This record gives sequence, structure tokens and C-alpha cells, in this order.
Amino acid sequence: MSSAAPTAQTYIVAPGDSLGAIADRFGRTVDQLLAANPQIADPNQIRAGDVLTIPPPDAPSGLPREGAVGDVTGDLVDEADQPAFAPGYVDVTELEARLDSQTLFIELLLVSAPPSADPGIEQLDFTVNIDVDADDEPDFRLRGSNALTPDAGYGAVLENLDTGAISSVAAFPGVFSVAATVRFEVQRAALGATRRYALAALAERRFFSGGAGDPEEELAVDRAPDQQWPRANPRWLEVGIG
Repeated sequence: MSSAAPTAQTYIVAPGDSLGAIADRFGRTVDQLLAANPQIADPNQIRAGDVLTIPPPDAPSGLPREGAVGDVTGDLVDEADQPAFAPGYVDVTELEARLDSQTLFIELLLVSAPPSADPGIEQLDFTVNIDVDADDEPDFRLRGSNALTPDAGYGAVLENLDTGAISSVAAFPGVFSVAATVRFEVQRAALGATRRYALAALAERRFFSGGAGDPEEELAVDRAPDQQWPRANPRWLEVGIG
């Protein structure tokens, strides 16, 4: 008769505990504990009373520092989630991300490079939702758009979805660029210096067929991954750092 597979358990941090001592006590590695507890922002700053997950002995030791998720072409939808058509510069083929000690790098690969466009006629938005606390809901949102700096091309802002605070384009904490690859480079400190990031992206085109000021618009959206917040059972691209 086979035995049940080992499961995770919880542990309440006691005064004087360190992550290394807890790992030794349970026969785990510090990296395994960090991977199982994404809420730990600083491994040296656990506190008495914190509740930790102790993973099974064979649990993975962490997320990769870089990763990518592909997306099929021609899968754009409208506001009713029905198939829609839009040029290739709204069609995402891949979402990529990587980390170093200071910066989160995010790239949206497109079929073609977006043009310079009047946002009153053709508004283009590239959005990345970021979950940092493992609850499958975004905590931050990056938005790059030609509507943010309509007289100067594209700009980007960072929105804190918990507080509602939105940076100005001038105060964006990083670098944003647009070509056949849309790139965000964001200072990790602006995202709370967490160790784990779950990402999902959207490319959106709003075309005002009657010209500037026309309330009628055609909307086309591409999601990468397709299954993401706010849909049920969302999927994300996850990267992490020890």
C-alpha cells in the first residue's frame, strides 16, 4: 500500500528564530522556504508571530529569474470577447520577463512595430498587470500609451492598485520604449522590492472611425497569457529572485 505524498505545513515564527534555523529544524533549504513564502520581502527580517509555510521535502527551491510565455497570432477580441481584427502592432506573440538585483525587465513581442498615431483617432495602450503577493490579483499596473503624451509619442506610468496612486510620465520609475518589441524596465523598489512577480499583459487598440471626438470606437485587445485576471483561474508569467 502506497503512503500519501508529504504535504505542506505551517509554522509560527518564535522569538529569536532565523530563516536558516527554521530551515535546519525542518530539513529544508532557505531557498525552499523563500519559494513557499513569497510574502517574505527580506529573508533577514522575519518576525515573531509570522506564519510560514513549510513545504514538502522535495519542494522546488524557487522561481526562475527569467521566463517567457508565447501567444498565438490573430487571437484578438473586442469588448464582448468576440474575435476582432487589428493590425499586427496590437498582436502579441510573446511576453518575456527577467530580473536582476535592481530592475524588472518586461518585453511584449509584437507582429510589427506600432506607428506614431494621433490618439484622438487611434489610441494604443500596452499594459502589464503585476501580482506581487501571490493572491492572483494585480497589485501594480504598468501602462504605456500614445495617449499619455499625445504630442510627443509614447509615455508610461506606474499605478499602485492598492492606493490608486499613479506616477506622472516624467516620474515613471524606469525606462519605456516602443518598437516591434515594447519594453518596460522598472525599478524593483517601486514595486515594493518583493522577490516574486506574476505578470500578465494586454495590447489594446481603440480606433475612432469618425475621427477625433467621435464617441463610436472599435476596440481590439490581445492578452498574453490569454487566461488572466479578471477571468477565473488566471494564468501568469512568474519570475522570482532569492
